[in-house]
Amino acid sequence: MKIEASFVGGEPSSILHLKSGVSSLGSDACLFVFIPGNPGLIEYYVPFLQQVHEKNPDWEILGISHAGMNSCNDIACPVYTLQEQINHKVDVINSYAQGNKKITIMGHSVGAFIAQKVVTSGLLNDEVARVGLLTPTVIDIHKSEKGLKLTAITERFPRFHQLVSALDWIAFEKLFPDFLTSWIISHFADDPKTCLGAATRLLLTNSRFVKQALGLATEEMQVIRSDWEYQKDFLHYCETKGAKIWWLFSDNDHWVSSETRKDLIQFYERHSSPELVSIDVSTAIEHAFVRRHAQVVVQHYF
Repeated sequence: MKIEASFVGGEPSSILHLKSGVSSLGSDACLFVFIPGNPGLIEYYVPFLQQVHEKNPDWEILGISHAGMNSCNDIACPVYTLQEQINHKVDVINSYAQGNKKITIMGHSVGAFIAQKVVTSGLLNDEVARVGLLTPTVIDIHKSEKGLKLTAITERFPRFHQLVSALDWIAFEKLFPDFLTSWIISHFADDPKTCLGAATRLLLTNSRFVKQALGLATEEMQVIRSDWEYQKDFLHYCETKGAKIWWLFSDNDHWVSSETRKDLIQFYERHSSPELVSIDVSTAIEHAFVRRHAQVVVQHYF
């Protein structure tokens, strides 16, 4: 397993590609695409995707970082917009899907928002068989517990992402010795030697990643609001194409309010059938399920 650099579409990013352990051709070939949530480093999802692959060795797995989260090189990037992230995912997926595979595309958090847009773009080379939306922030993220706080900050300080990234550069790239960085990571995230700890170190010691993540988060607060017409379009598109939809919610999610979760569940139960849409609400996982609950998700839902 190796995370690789990608320049597909002209946007630097990182890719985790796990090949199928079975030779599947034609309609039997499955490409499982995973789009991360913010901050968009695919490194956070390595243990999860490895477990998915171990349980489904016939799947080809493609994990795509956000554009600009290019951990394999030091190329400086602008803060990519949500639309640019969507375009980037379409380009990367099409570079692996050549018209002979069925795609399962799943997204976590804002990755679910991106996944929906990728599917309805109609630009993918291959047929989408299933869409998975994990702790999804697809509607009214600004009304969530953390969304309310971040919206207030970014409305008052529009250049918040630039300020924080500058402070991060001073602290983690110039001032702090390695042992202090390791202590901070172990205290607030995980053992620096674990995948989670290593991914957190990668984020903190690269201020360009902090700027990209917070810049995108600022746009999320402004863009991901009530758009039920789009949800109707997404549902209709999946019905027309025969793509099944799966939702996985946490019942205690600081980025998805209880009201938003209730509204989404009621909408999809009212406008679709159980044959097309399945919905799970878990009491056992948190929003950032890859931190502690990756195994739970794989065992129960894959």
